[in-house]
Amino acid sequence: MATRLLELAAERGIPAKIVQGERSLAEQQALYESGTGVTKAPGGLSYHNYGLAFDIVPDAYVNLPNWNPTGPYWAILGTLGESLGLSWGGRWKNKDLPHFELNAVPVRELKAYWDKFKQIMPVSISPTSGGIAIIALIGIAWVWWLEPELKRHGVL
Repeated sequence: MATRLLELAAERGIPAKIVQGERSLAEQQALYESGTGVTKAPGGLSYHNYGLAFDIVPDAYVNLPNWNPTGPYWAILGTLGESLGLSWGGRWKNKDLPHFELNAVPVRELKAYWDKFKQIMPVSISPTSGGIAIIALIGIAWVWWLEPELKRHGVL
């Protein structure tokens, strides 16, 4: 999803880069305790800890103070990320414009799994069997009925 977001941004003339991805629990805790305001989440309570979050910055903003928080590219990136099913930190009360996450599982459940098993909860995102059946049905309907009807009526 991060790669696709970069592609979509580039297609719109906004080259960007990922500046942060997965963090260890120790890295997250150190950032939390640093007092820099980089994060408000302690180790284990960030989607970064589970490989489900990343931070992206437009190339045009990388060398600007605070990555140009009033720049127009942020809203475009946010909309693009949300179109992919990601949650965007720009919608939060305490905005985190570069942040995108896939919060398919509540972070507290991920942490509880870590606390119990000392390993990352396996999370996979894939179509359900019902979704696959619907896609197959649409494909069959297109080939055997819809496309021929549209051609017969001169639409295609």
